[in-house]
Amino acid sequence: MFRRSLRAGVAATVALALALGPMTITGVPDASAAKQGTPGALEIEVLSFSSNDAVEEAQAFTDAFKHALIEAPGMFEHVAAGKGHALEAVLLTVNCEDATTPACAAKVAAEIKHDRFLFGTIKRSPPNKLTATLSYYNKGEIKTVAKTYDAGPASKDGTAPELKVIALDALYAMTGGPPKSKVDVVVTGPGANEAGDIYEGANKVGHVEGGKTTLELAAGKHTLELRVSGYSTSTADVDLGADPTSVQFTPVKLAPTKPLDWQLYGGIGAIAVGAVFVGVGVATSLSIKDAQDDPTFNTYRHRFPASVGDTCAEAKAGHEGTTSGGDKLAPTVSDLCDSVSRKQKMQFVWYGLGAVFIGGGAVLIATDKKGGSEGEAPKTASGSNFTLKVQPTVGPNFNALSIVGAF
Repeated sequence: MFRRSLRAGVAATVALALALGPMTITGVPDASAAKQGTPGALEIEVLSFSSNDAVEEAQAFTDAFKHALIEAPGMFEHVAAGKGHALEAVLLTVNCEDATTPACAAKVAAEIKHDRFLFGTIKRSPPNKLTATLSYYNKGEIKTVAKTYDAGPASKDGTAPELKVIALDALYAMTGGPPKSKVDVVVTGPGANEAGDIYEGANKVGHVEGGKTTLELAAGKHTLELRVSGYSTSTADVDLGADPTSVQFTPVKLAPTKPLDWQLYGGIGAIAVGAVFVGVGVATSLSIKDAQDDPTFNTYRHRFPASVGDTCAEAKAGHEGTTSGGDKLAPTVSDLCDSVSRKQKMQFVWYGLGAVFIGGGAVLIATDKKGGSEGEAPKTASGSNFTLKVQPTVGPNFNALSIVGAF
């Protein structure tokens, strides 16, 4: 990967590195200095990435990688950006060519006095891409990943969020993800004896039995929820670092809810539907009455003597009555009689449906065992003889509707 043939191309860089000493990246905070002495801290040296055809992009990616390393949630207390050694200079010093080989990498580790370090190269990939080949040396083991990304303005800006996302993704791929820490969960109060589940957002992260459990979560800030059936959801915020911590939940028992009395509401609903059908029946009866009071019908009816009992039959037969020279009313009256006949049939359908629904709803309410208040003896259907009768009456000059119910 790193050949001696590159020495001529990097001679100036090596000379500058030797003259100036260890390289640092301007504007990038030194996490090693900021977090020295932190218990459990994992220090990782980041060697400046190199390139033959994308030097500016390599410098930006080095900056972005250090920013990502330091700013990543949970990483700050566990990893630290180093002093920015130039890999080419170190390879010349230790007299080896390829840091991706275990033997050469071990020499580099000894020279920079770090048993964990990151290094890599940036190369242009047609038509307008960059490929970062990155390696992580960890106490004798080397893991390498490659990331391809766009060669745009962000690729030359070490503070660009897009570039830091790529760097962080590569970091997690090589180091196995963000460091994890343990958190002991303790449940107090009445809910301590109940089983429950712990969630972070929509993800279930643990289960509680007997009021205790231990979770292993990525270091950083978390908002946890304890969900126990019959208790209110309780939340807790926790900031996990290198050391184990604990969090306590005290769920509050919810007041029991009285189940809905579906029989009662079903009975009420049935009566309401029945009332609608009865209302339609009443409207139909009123429409029949209006038809019987129609002036044309009355004019036609008076053309016949009182002995003629069925005026509609005369109209259907086309008879115009004893009055001659008048308008022909038989066709109009015949149509009117047909309409009234249909409505007379339908009104009994509406009243019948209304009676069925109202009667059924009344039975449901009368036999509801949950309808009484607490301490009241439940109602039963035994011995009840509930009846409901709906009787419509329609005549030439009047309409009536009788609804009679009895228990």
